Amino acid sequence: MADRLLLVPGVRRMRPDDHFMVLSETDASPMHVGALLILEVPESDKPCIAEAFRRQLSERLPGTPLLAKLVEAPDGYDSDVWVDIAAADLETHVVREETTFADDTALHAVVAERNMERLDLSRPPFQAHVYDRLPGNRAAVYLKMHHSVADGIGFQEILRRLSDEVAPCDIRNGDAVLPGGDEWKAMAERRFAEEEKVRAAQASKRREVIERIKALPPSRAATPEFGLSGPTSDRRRYTTISLSVDAFNSVAKAHDATVNDLFLACAGGALRRYLADIGDLPEAPLVINSARSYRHPEHGPFGNRIVALHPHIATHLAEPLERLRAVQESMAVELGRTDLDEALLDAWEKPFGARDRRSAFADRLAGGTRVLPGNLTLSNVPGPATERSFAGYRQLHNFPVPIIGSGRFLNITSRRSGANLDMGVIADAGKVADVEPIAAYFRDAVDEYRRLAHSSD
Repeated sequence: MADRLLLVPGVRRMRPDDHFMVLSETDASPMHVGALLILEVPESDKPCIAEAFRRQLSERLPGTPLLAKLVEAPDGYDSDVWVDIAAADLETHVVREETTFADDTALHAVVAERNMERLDLSRPPFQAHVYDRLPGNRAAVYLKMHHSVADGIGFQEILRRLSDEVAPCDIRNGDAVLPGGDEWKAMAERRFAEEEKVRAAQASKRREVIERIKALPPSRAATPEFGLSGPTSDRRRYTTISLSVDAFNSVAKAHDATVNDLFLACAGGALRRYLADIGDLPEAPLVINSARSYRHPEHGPFGNRIVALHPHIATHLAEPLERLRAVQESMAVELGRTDLDEALLDAWEKPFGARDRRSAFADRLAGGTRVLPGNLTLSNVPGPATERSFAGYRQLHNFPVPIIGSGRFLNITSRRSGANLDMGVIADAGKVADVEPIAAYFRDAVDEYRRLAHSSD
């Protein structure tokens, strides 16, 4: 079967769901997927680590979707396209930062600033910053990729392909060549004519699904408005958490919960405590933006294949086990409707779809308010169970560096990294003066659930 997204060799059309990640981006809410990689590097090797990472990428980027640039279709008639290029300027895309860090808090502050720098999609959609002046035998690489390339699971596959787990790739001989404007339009017209019946069937199915969603009982929690609501600022505060995967799994199992259930309940407990501290705990529970992957083998490893979930995290409940059960119930409601939500996604492109989306999103983003429900984002992304290395240097941690969508105040994302459950906690600095108490309260919540598990033995 022909690849309907392939315009010509080396040129791939962007799916509407991926285009969303471009259009929903603002200066206050850059759309990245990022990782703060902590590597074990001897002091003597630190001055060379940036160049070693450049070599690592030069040998492996051709095996990823990162060696490309985005080009808009003429008049927005067809989809925008990713155009493969032969090579990236790695002196520009991998920058050695010469700051000396006394501790990780100072590193986190710099990463929070870098997180707000938008990527230029006329160039390869990634950027790396190398920090080799850390205490101890450690160096860090902050690597970010534009969210339009892939979701969190796809990003993990890209990291795998850039790691020592994958052998170097063959180099590319040259940039892909776009067809001329008239030829491109003619190819798009043929495409749209061939896909017309599929688009009509999808539109009919979407209308049916929308009616079914309207008929659902009003069980979804409403997103409360409170002091931390409102437009998101262009400043961030960032910190990290690292826990034992096995210990966290054991606590979840002891409470007849999934890892994600416990993750959400701990976040709910941490935020209940933090909001009480600042005198801004709403009566209604906070609602989150989260996601479930609907990726199937035929979708391939990249692009965005996620269904949004909006459970509450029971911040209105003081008792930890009651909170956990309430979170499970709310998530069950969300999961019960995801098949319907999934049916609304992955729509095939229509003529002038790219142009129409650009116009629609310009209006939706005015004022910096929420595009989707949720006061904050909580995400739990799978990661490798085995150790990983880059350029021969062992990875100690793979901390997420998440984003904050318009109108939200916080994102906590967790990701497995070998024996660790590594988390990135990022907050809107215009709303949260210090993110460290939230991280500390999350650790305390984990300890509380651990004590409760042991007390029931």
